Amino acid sequence: MKILVRLFSIVVFLSLLVGFSYTPAEAGRCPTFIANITHGIDGTRLGLSQELPVVVEVYFVTSQAEKLFTSVNLSYKDSFTGELPRGTYLIKVYSVELKSYVESMTTGPIEIPGCKKVIFQARLMNGVPVINVIIRDLVAQ
Repeated sequence: MKILVRLFSIVVFLSLLVGFSYTPAEAGRCPTFIANITHGIDGTRLGLSQELPVVVEVYFVTSQAEKLFTSVNLSYKDSFTGELPRGTYLIKVYSVELKSYVESMTTGPIEIPGCKKVIFQARLMNGVPVINVIIRDLVAQ
């Protein structure tokens, strides 16, 4: 079962890479941004397994609703990189071990413009799991 989940995650990752390929011609229009999600929490520091498996849910937010855009299965030291359309996003983290959402890691809604690299780092801050968000320019303006 675990192998199937990992294979599914790889297929989703590759389909996102192929589906949203970045080209320099698009840089002027800035329709997308690069999202990098990194799981950097050793679960043993929270009294759980070291892998601390989670499902990161990425929602695209509109004025009418929150639509699940993608979900990614991650464990300690795993990362995900994909290209997403600019817009407003909400990030939620579901702990597989605890069988609940980790409210301290909910990020957003946040509007993300195109031509940016957005790094979402899951880490512990004062013993509390949080997501540190770093936004950088992808191309020179």
